[in-house]
Amino acid sequence: MPMSTVERASIGARARAEKLSPERRKEIAQRAYLASAVAAVVNRAPELTTEQVAKLRAVFAPVVNG
Repeated sequence: MPMSTVERASIGARARAEKLSPERRKEIAQRAYLASAVAAVVNRAPELTTEQVAKLRAVFAPVVNG
């Protein structure tokens, strides 16, 4: 019986991971962590307090305006 797409993807991902250097794997993991953190903040934006929103604006306003 042929493999499913998920099975093939899993095998390919493992093979790719084995070929990466430890430094590259760490870099990929760090980027994934940051992407997850940003998604969590964005998804929970309506729950943020006024102080939390102000802190985010203070951090990101120079990036957007500059």
